[in-house]
Amino acid sequence: MLLYFAPIRGITDFIYRTIYAEHFQGFDGALAPFIPTVKGRTVKHSHIRDVLPENNKRLPITPQIIGNNPVEFVALSKKLFDLGYQTVNWNLGCPSPQVTKKKRGAGLLPNPERIKSFLDHVVPQIPNKLSIKTRLGLNSKEEMRKWLPVMNEFPLAGIIMHPRTGIQLYEGRVDLDGFEEFEKASRRPVVYNGDILNKESFLKLQARFPEIDKWMIGRGALAAPFLPEILRGRETETSQIYPKIKAFHDDLLEGYTAVIKNSGNVVDKMKGIWFYLSRSFPEDTAFLKRIQKTKRLEHYKEVVEEIFTC
Repeated sequence: MLLYFAPIRGITDFIYRTIYAEHFQGFDGALAPFIPTVKGRTVKHSHIRDVLPENNKRLPITPQIIGNNPVEFVALSKKLFDLGYQTVNWNLGCPSPQVTKKKRGAGLLPNPERIKSFLDHVVPQIPNKLSIKTRLGLNSKEEMRKWLPVMNEFPLAGIIMHPRTGIQLYEGRVDLDGFEEFEKASRRPVVYNGDILNKESFLKLQARFPEIDKWMIGRGALAAPFLPEILRGRETETSQIYPKIKAFHDDLLEGYTAVIKNSGNVVDKMKGIWFYLSRSFPEDTAFLKRIQKTKRLEHYKEVVEEIFTC
C-alpha cells in the first residue's frame, strides 16, 4: 500500500510538507500544489520555489502543473525534468470557478477533443512521465465516459481520481459508483483520492476496492496528522497526541515566521491551518472562533498557548 499527501493550495507548501514529515510518518510521497504554466521558455526559480529540490528533502514530491497551453506545459515540464523530476502531474481536477471558467483544471473535462489535442502535443515532447489528477467531470460523470477513452490512448504514469464533479467543489458525497466505473474502464494505474477522513472510512473503501493499492489523503491528514500512521496500524498513546501536535504547530509557526516578514500574514497562514487542525480537538469547538478573531501575532500565540494547556 502506498499513501500520498494530496495538494491543498495555500496549505501544503514546502514548509508545511517538510515540517509535517519531521513530526509524522506514513506518507510515501506528496503531490505538490499546482504551478501555473507561464508564457515563454524562461521559468524563474521564484515561480517554482515550492518544488525546488533543496526545499523538498524530507518527503518525495511530484510537481503538479495547471494550464491548457501545451507549448507552455512542455517548457515547464522540461525545466522540472532538469531539476530531477522524472514525473509531472497535469491538474485536470481543480474545481475553483476562477480556474474552470478559463478552461483549466476541471474546466477542460467537458472537452475531450481539447484534452486529446493537448496530450497529442505534450506526451511526445516532454522527457518526464505524465500522470493526471482529475474528477469524474465538471458537470456530470457522463463526461468521464467521453474523456477516459481519450486518456486510455496515452502511456500515462497513472490517474488520480477524486470521484466528485467540479461543480460539487468539496460538498456532497463522493460518487463511489462513478469511481468503480472509472477504475474498471481505466487502462492506467489508478490512485483513489477523496474523503479518507478516518480509519473507518478507509477500511470501507479498501473493502469495496480491494484492487486499489494507492491512496491519496488531503483534508483528512490536515485535520488528523496522525491519520497515515493509524492507517498503517501505528497507534500513538493518547497522552502523546496533543504534545506532538503542539510541537508540530510550534515548528510550523517558527518556519512561517522565518520566511513571511509580515506578522499579520503569518497569523492568516496559521488560521488557514487551524481551519483543519481544530478537528483534532472535537471536545472544544469554541477556540477556533477565538483564533479566527486574532490579528496580532502575540495575541495569536497567547490564545494557542491557552488551548494546549487546557
